[in-house]
Amino acid sequence: MSIISRSFLNLAVVAVIALGVAGCSKVETYRYKLTLAVNTPDGIKRGSSVVEVVFRQAWFPQRGTMHKLRGEAFYLDLGPGARPLIALLTRKLPKGGSGRHWTRDAGPDTRWMSRVYDLTPSEDFIDDVPRLARMRGARPITPSDLPDLVTFSDVKDPNSVAEIDPNDLQATLGPNITWHEITLESVDEPITTGIKAKLPWLTAYRDRTLDGTRYRDKNTVANSLSTADFHESVD
Repeated sequence: MSIISRSFLNLAVVAVIALGVAGCSKVETYRYKLTLAVNTPDGIKRGSSVVEVVFRQAWFPQRGTMHKLRGEAFYLDLGPGARPLIALLTRKLPKGGSGRHWTRDAGPDTRWMSRVYDLTPSEDFIDDVPRLARMRGARPITPSDLPDLVTFSDVKDPNSVAEIDPNDLQATLGPNITWHEITLESVDEPITTGIKAKLPWLTAYRDRTLDGTRYRDKNTVANSLSTADFHESVD
């Protein structure tokens, strides 16, 4: 057998092993429901969003856990002439509090979610996921526990995005806008859809930041965010 043939055979064996290991990887999922209610001059405005978190344990080339979100940001219409309240899938911006309870790309921190339901976290957090998936009942959380909150002065213009301080809604959303209720829960409900109708530019900005550029090289809210902060495929 030639050197080239042996090399090709070695690569084929490695590929088969990798595919076999990947096929045996452990997959766990759960869905979380974020419900936000705010007091407004026109009464209480309330909404919810259900997102699925998928965890996949990989063993090749080294052991680790990958994750993916399926769903979209929470969107609350506060009425005619008012800016919307949007809770992103992620937490990256400076006014989001300590950031210890919400991850950059996988929703609520799994160990924190376990404590929300009075569960003792496991050594390997992927083992917590099926336990979380069985939990039911809304649990109150604080504004500092939330993902990033944003709004738009013009929902048709992604560059008009502005960050909302979770501890001072009135500074961005206007007077008399205050929290009424904030809850998080594990659910077995359909994933929320429909944000593309509210933010029609999402598809066009798939490979750009919200200021229209392809690189995050500015210290602005629009340059820090992309469509992945608002929507992840549910296909």
